[in-house]
Amino acid sequence: RPMMVLDHHLRIVKGRHPLLEQESIVPLDIELGQDFTTLLITGPNTGGKTVALKTVGLFALMAQAGLFLPAEEAIFPVFSGVYADIGDEQSIEQSLSTFSGHMKRITGILELAMPHTLVLLDELGAGTDPAEGAALAVAIIEELRRRGVLLMATTHYAELKVFALETKGVVNASCEFDLETLRPTYRLLMGVPGSSNAFYISRRLGLPEDILDEARTFINERHSNMERVLQNLEGERREYESRKDEIETLRRETEILRNQLKAEKTRLEK
Repeated sequence: RPMMVLDHHLRIVKGRHPLLEQESIVPLDIELGQDFTTLLITGPNTGGKTVALKTVGLFALMAQAGLFLPAEEAIFPVFSGVYADIGDEQSIEQSLSTFSGHMKRITGILELAMPHTLVLLDELGAGTDPAEGAALAVAIIEELRRRGVLLMATTHYAELKVFALETKGVVNASCEFDLETLRPTYRLLMGVPGSSNAFYISRRLGLPEDILDEARTFINERHSNMERVLQNLEGERREYESRKDEIETLRRETEILRNQLKAEKTRLEK
């Protein structure tokens, strides 16, 4: 049963999208609204970014409809509106490109988004010139932040990853990608920007190696450095997690030894 709260804060522990296979789905842990109001999710295609957006939006509406949620714990405010731009609104009939479709829907959201609303934006700024798209995305995020909405957005833009790192109240999250198996793990990692891993995914899908090699020669050096840094961070995070497990095991062993020594000391004193 979700806990409904008066403050502007949501939290999900081990949430599962209700329409997906419950046994195999990787549960979602997410928090928004306490220390930060904007969450930018990055990471590979097919990695679970859109599923995370849809899960949060569905949970918010289910909670307000009085439904129980497939999660271990859920805390939600009462939203006056939940607005989403998810999926491709391309239309030949209405002369809408991918970008125009997104912008039309976002324009509608900007007319309605006020404090105590939840806004979910998928692939913000996509479908146009990357520099202009990233600039528009930052401006849209800033406007929504000024209005006091809770905002979740997905993106591939390196500029937005940097923006989140440098801006108070905005936090990066990423969908984990295993470079050893070249597959997404579907785990959402809070506070960590993710690499898009387009080359790795293209290789897994069968794109010839000579095309990938040529693509690497074209990539912008600054972008390449950024992706390398993100991949190094991911490697360090994995190493830290494995070290953390080792340290926890040693700590438990030390605690057992300490208790044994304490008992032995007491026995010797007696």
